[in-house]
Amino acid sequence: MPIYDNDEHEYLSSRVKKLENNMYIEGNLFLTDKRIIFERKGKRSFIRASPAITDLNIFLYNVENATYAIPKFSLFTRKILSFEYYNDDKKILRTDFIINDPKNWVNNITRLASLSKREYAQNSQKIQEDKKKHELDMARAKAPRANIGMAIFGNKTKPHNNLQNPEEYVNEDLNENFPSTKLKCPNCSGDITEDMGFCPHCGFKLIA
Repeated sequence: MPIYDNDEHEYLSSRVKKLENNMYIEGNLFLTDKRIIFERKGKRSFIRASPAITDLNIFLYNVENATYAIPKFSLFTRKILSFEYYNDDKKILRTDFIINDPKNWVNNITRLASLSKREYAQNSQKIQEDKKKHELDMARAKAPRANIGMAIFGNKTKPHNNLQNPEEYVNEDLNENFPSTKLKCPNCSGDITEDMGFCPHCGFKLIA
């Protein structure tokens, strides 16, 4: 009996004969919600014995078609179960079995394969979406960012200026940090000098 996964469930099992190169290979066929498995029957003799081996292991999402054939007078004739599937090279292969109640097997294979294909497609889509999301996150992480709102610590770079006197590069009209050294008219605040008797702007008499 094959070893199943923890979440794998068996639906059908039967003794069968596999048709291969015009020969009959006896064994057991198993159908789960994930796979079709054929185990070749082991042999025992007085000299040596060989265990059963897995001869076929097909995931249901790779099953392309399942059919059966029952002769009209089927009492002593062969009932055939056939199904086509994709191998690892994406080529379609066909396998035939002599089996009892092939119609029941076809119905269950068709139903379970349809569910398996749908689940496989959903999982594949999710994997692609996760891959694209990861690539987008990596691209964002590598992209340069503006230094807006970021604090800079450590040594600060001082602005380069060849002027020695700060008053030479500070705009006088906007400079509020340095007190004015010029005389102002007490009436209109115009610029005056010490030797003026009257304000040249408003005519106010200045006190000598």
